[in-house]
Amino acid sequence: MQILGTIFFLLVLWASGAEAACIGSGVNWSCTAGSTIAEVNTAMGNASDGATFTFDAGAYTWTSGMITLHNDKGVTLICASVGACTATIGSSSVIYMEDLTGNNTKTYRVSGFMFTGGNGCLCIFLASAGIGTMNNVRIDHNTFDNFTTGTIAIFFGAANQTGKFYGVVDHNRFTGTNNFMGLKYLGPGSPDRWASSLRGSSQNLYMEDNTFDFTNASDLGSPCMDAWEAAAIVFRYNTTKNCNTGTHGVVHQTVVNFEAYGNTVERTPGSGDWTDGSRLIRHQGSGEYFVWGNSFKHAGTISGGALSLTHYRSADPVTAGYDPSWGRCDGTQARDGNRLGMFGYPCWMQPGRAPAGGVPSYGTLAPVYTWMNVDFTTGNKVPLAIENPWGATNPSVADHIKANRDYYDAVSNSAQTSPNSPFNGTTGMGFGTLANRPTTCTTNPAELGGGVGYFATNEGPQGTLYRCSATNTWTVHYTPYTYPHPLQALGTARSTNPQDIPTNVQVR
Repeated sequence: MQILGTIFFLLVLWASGAEAACIGSGVNWSCTAGSTIAEVNTAMGNASDGATFTFDAGAYTWTSGMITLHNDKGVTLICASVGACTATIGSSSVIYMEDLTGNNTKTYRVSGFMFTGGNGCLCIFLASAGIGTMNNVRIDHNTFDNFTTGTIAIFFGAANQTGKFYGVVDHNRFTGTNNFMGLKYLGPGSPDRWASSLRGSSQNLYMEDNTFDFTNASDLGSPCMDAWEAAAIVFRYNTTKNCNTGTHGVVHQTVVNFEAYGNTVERTPGSGDWTDGSRLIRHQGSGEYFVWGNSFKHAGTISGGALSLTHYRSADPVTAGYDPSWGRCDGTQARDGNRLGMFGYPCWMQPGRAPAGGVPSYGTLAPVYTWMNVDFTTGNKVPLAIENPWGATNPSVADHIKANRDYYDAVSNSAQTSPNSPFNGTTGMGFGTLANRPTTCTTNPAELGGGVGYFATNEGPQGTLYRCSATNTWTVHYTPYTYPHPLQALGTARSTNPQDIPTNVQVR
């Protein structure tokens, strides 16, 4: 009897230990509900590069410590059923990496979790230890639920680091009573680290097919997503409610490429300030900027600044709040173009310029293009507003960001009905079938890279932007990157249906 009792006791002990553990070998691992961060980390240490950890449905308490990813091992962390793994987290990062170096082509994926309880954390935080590039990262089909104000759900990069991150954040849901930041990306720190334009390329971080659903916009300083430090980011086919979408240019060391298209962006009545849609999509000014096919929802009459752009170095640094050592773009700084009578133009880190590896420091002309942005209530065009919040003069923002030189806004919210209407190829830009593109067009005679634009809706899967590169000469300028992002086909399949795309967007 004593022997039987001992065996029974050992079986109970084994069973209780088996209730929460990660077991497996090589690239195949399973974690039972309740597995701790320490157990996950131990298993990851024993796993092979490219391992998949499948988590059983259930509750996980991950309020202290961090699941740590490493540069020498790619890994997939995936819930067996989307949303069935509820991970309670706290104020520290729950999934973390800090040793990215070199050209890392391994795969990193986090999929299917419900994260709740985030309190001021950088919850999924991937950073570099030196000069490094992460090529294949996917964060998908997760829910980030009711985090506190000031929390950042997904954070790439870090201040004073040099990492680049390529991949996709897709089919996630960010929700709660008060808004928080879904994603923040700090790039390699300087536009000089990019040799040329990144528009429409894989060398961006893509955020697509996500839903932001907040009751209140209580923290307007925490946009749905944000980018600093020479980051390159594309925000497409997302639905946002009660958070603003924007990037910080000069004031936070520039953004080299920002594309926002196919989104439905909304502010609801009673959700806080700016319910008129003010700054629903906003860029604080630098690099290339493409905004097209977005639907703007709002309360009352739409704000004139629902889609806006500015440039900090048009104002003095004390007033605008940027690094005083950079100096104002007014003709006195050697890093600016300083063309005669143009207040320093072109400016280092100003909108409408693509990086050029630092030579020249102010980059090459690559104008801002905006088209097919529509007021959901009225159907009217949402124009691009050039903001001068400081009232700066001599120079003003308008001295550095000029229509038909640095930006081209669509002349109408209507597609072409003929090669001459509503866009005739003279100023601004138009869109419609390739057959209705104007036969004549104007360019910027002072500098290569400019010219009016025409978006051919029936050329390519998502359309193709042509630029008037020389008088009456059209050249392909921008083709949106493959949609869905190729990494959406990575590993275990989830939903293949994107979020509803606004009816004003022509995706083929």
